[in-house]
Amino acid sequence: MAGYEKINTVKDLLKKEMTVNQLAVAIGRGPRTVFRYLELLRNENCGLRSHKKDGETVWVIQPEERTNFNQDIVKQLEKIKKNSSDSSPADMKNRKLLDKLIESLQVTNPDEFKPEAITTDRDLVLDYGPFSDEKLQDAIVNRILDAVHKRLKIRITYTHVGDETKKETIEVSPVKVIMRIDTVYLVAADESFAKTGVFKNYVVENISNVTMTNNPVEKDLVFDAALHYKHTFGKYTSSEAPQEVALLVKDSWLKKQFEKSHFNPPVRLRKDRNKQDLVEMKIRLTPDFKTWLFGNLPYLQILKPESLKNEMKALLKKTLEEM
Repeated sequence: MAGYEKINTVKDLLKKEMTVNQLAVAIGRGPRTVFRYLELLRNENCGLRSHKKDGETVWVIQPEERTNFNQDIVKQLEKIKKNSSDSSPADMKNRKLLDKLIESLQVTNPDEFKPEAITTDRDLVLDYGPFSDEKLQDAIVNRILDAVHKRLKIRITYTHVGDETKKETIEVSPVKVIMRIDTVYLVAADESFAKTGVFKNYVVENISNVTMTNNPVEKDLVFDAALHYKHTFGKYTSSEAPQEVALLVKDSWLKKQFEKSHFNPPVRLRKDRNKQDLVEMKIRLTPDFKTWLFGNLPYLQILKPESLKNEMKALLKKTLEEM
């Protein structure tokens, strides 16, 4: 499984053209691992491109400026084409030339064009697991990232999750923007951090305003995304004690999902004496994990803990009774 920092290192390297072998040497991994990282970046929609150069395939992440430049040019070309006629051979020739130019810029319908999420930024972490699919482009995110880069505190107007009436303006020290499953979070330290040492998650969708201050972020703030989500499945962090969980996986697609997803500590995949697939993990039994587990009961069997198995049985019984 690709770690956050390893993926970010690959992103940094791909700001210039590199072959698979060059990337492998740079990160100290084999070509197969590099191809897996490239596939993750392709799914992330970060502007990854490949082309032939001197007989080899080179990879590069397309800069945001180039994407925006192409978009503006294509829109202008499309307008010219729409207003032109084909009443004469010269007009028809010009329309064909416009078609070729538009095709060369790889955007044929600018009205449906959406800027790609450019995520070469080390302070923007898109987490693919467990089991996520998301694209990101947001003005508030860009403002937060600007503050992170400048190491300045921000004031945010925030509506608390689950209580739309509780809205407040608070000053925080931003450290990361993280997409977890389908939710984008600002991770920041508030006034309680000095005592607790705990970073807090703020749902970006619930932030209605961001103002950068002139107050510098504390010098001793050190954030590690993997540690922040240690023993966590899904969106929510928790202070509960982690538990040993063992699952018998009955379908290969589910096994593949575990292989591709991020866990800290990593899940252990092995075969039991009957050559069946086992997944062992140490995680906190948060509501999102239990919800996911309940939805996938046909494809797995809970081996431990016994309390979790009994809880799922009771929930299943209650669900059947209420149907």
